[in-house]
Amino acid sequence: MSVIKNIKQKILPSLLCGFAVGFTYIFFGAADTFAGNRGEFLFSFGDFGGYLALIATAVSLLITLVLLIARGTLFRVLFGIFFWIAFMGYVQGTFLNVGMGSLAGDDVGTKISIGFLIFDTALWIITAGLCIFGALKMKKHEMIKTIAIVLLVMIVGMQTVGCVSNIPKLTDKPTQTTATTKNGSQSGSETTSIETTVETRDDEDDENVRKYLTEMGINEVSGGKNIIVFVLDRFDIDYYNDVVKDDPDFFSKLKGFTFFDDNISLFSRTYPGVATMITGLPYMYDRSAESWLDNVYGTSPFLSDLKKNDYKIKLYTADYYGYRNASSMKGTVENISSVTKYTVNDRAGLVGNMMALSLYRCLPSVLKSSVGVSTSSFGRVVSYNGKAPAYKVDDPRLHELLKDGLSADDSKGSYIFIHMNGCHQPYNMDEDGNRVENGASLPAIRGDFRMIYSYIDEMRRLGVYEDSTIVITGDHPSARDDGEIPTQPRITSLFVKQSGRSDEPLEYSHAQVCQDNLIATLVKSAGIKTENDYGRSYFEIGEGENVTRHHNFELYDDGDTRIIDFAVTGKGSDFSNWKIVSDINIGSLYN
Repeated sequence: MSVIKNIKQKILPSLLCGFAVGFTYIFFGAADTFAGNRGEFLFSFGDFGGYLALIATAVSLLITLVLLIARGTLFRVLFGIFFWIAFMGYVQGTFLNVGMGSLAGDDVGTKISIGFLIFDTALWIITAGLCIFGALKMKKHEMIKTIAIVLLVMIVGMQTVGCVSNIPKLTDKPTQTTATTKNGSQSGSETTSIETTVETRDDEDDENVRKYLTEMGINEVSGGKNIIVFVLDRFDIDYYNDVVKDDPDFFSKLKGFTFFDDNISLFSRTYPGVATMITGLPYMYDRSAESWLDNVYGTSPFLSDLKKNDYKIKLYTADYYGYRNASSMKGTVENISSVTKYTVNDRAGLVGNMMALSLYRCLPSVLKSSVGVSTSSFGRVVSYNGKAPAYKVDDPRLHELLKDGLSADDSKGSYIFIHMNGCHQPYNMDEDGNRVENGASLPAIRGDFRMIYSYIDEMRRLGVYEDSTIVITGDHPSARDDGEIPTQPRITSLFVKQSGRSDEPLEYSHAQVCQDNLIATLVKSAGIKTENDYGRSYFEIGEGENVTRHHNFELYDDGDTRIIDFAVTGKGSDFSNWKIVSDINIGSLYN
């Protein structure tokens, strides 16, 4: 009888404790992250929510069972530990994630100050002691048990209310059309997948049907003239220097190229950097990201000039940061298709990624680096389906697409923009193009350039290399710390080959160039006929000339984004030449 009575006394606090831990760390965090970043996810909440709920329930019941079995002092110590984990997980996720970006890995440049790290760690340690001490006193002081139960009810209750309030976002479909689900299996694999078929009219001209950039034509160049732009994400000059230090002759294979060691990128992040590089139109922070991206591709004078000059335009970049809906590219860009369905290729991977996001949210700051999940991590687990697979910024996949070489079509010219993961974490490729987990920057960069070298060799084989204009650069430099105003230069690596050059040794220039010179260089090198004035090319800037350039540093500031506009006059490597000319809080950069 005493055992049954003991269990009855323990069942409520044990259940509350178990469910507070299980659902806080596994379910609620994932649901809140999904709702807060809905535009970043192709899939729906139903594709993973039920699985996370089951896992959270299983963990909750396991903790409950452990507490019910434990007796005496052991029960009180375990209750104190689990209460501490639940309480601090909630506090951390709600109040203490200073400097945390939208996803666990998309702002890997953000650093947490040592002072806050010490404070955060100390708080976890102190509360651990207090929770265990209080639990040991529960037998004599019933009030402690009552307070603990009330707090656990509040932790579970407030998160439940928050989850319910997010139902409109959680039930949003990934497209504006109705989706139905059916079971399926992935071809050539034992992995179970679910295909969610989106009911669309099979009409490529219908602007209401969502469109996306595909992998189509990525291994084709023009038999005429080519403009090729390779963008290695976050190709800061420090990464270039790391490669040269490891192998001084590594870049010598870039025959006909010039390396510019003083190149300033206009922006500090992929959005709006990539879209600006493609279109030549800067973002003025005067409209939402979705509105600007839906408009900029259709109004670009550069893309219009390419079409007038009979160039095929093929863009290979990922959605969300590069575009939101490719419908505005219809009639301009070759490699687009309508979404007919999306497929969850790896259910376990999707559920695991979302659970990792939830854990990241709740863990103390000192442990967050052990969890890394970025937007790009979802590229392999969920994919668009239409006439061709969607292009994802996934370097091992790119290696696979290009490994059989290139072919040439009969077009007059091609403009090809290829966005690669490059220097951006997580590094998932080695120098031989193999997919790896937890890789390093140096092998990843070497692997990217080996792909580019093979691409160039194929262009030579096809006889189109000399007439081609090729740029290898980054969309932005390394932020070092997205949460602090820069105190050192930000230089982006830049290699350029003009049309007409082929076998000349790699040259070097100290000219003060910037992203504003990119479109002019492409137009003038390729001989594009235009009535537009795109300014000066990289090669029209004298090495002894002082030029004023701008870098908009996007500062993550407690949930908001501040645009710190630097005017850089003179050598970019000298930070005394970097002057702040404006500091504007724009709220959210991505919305």
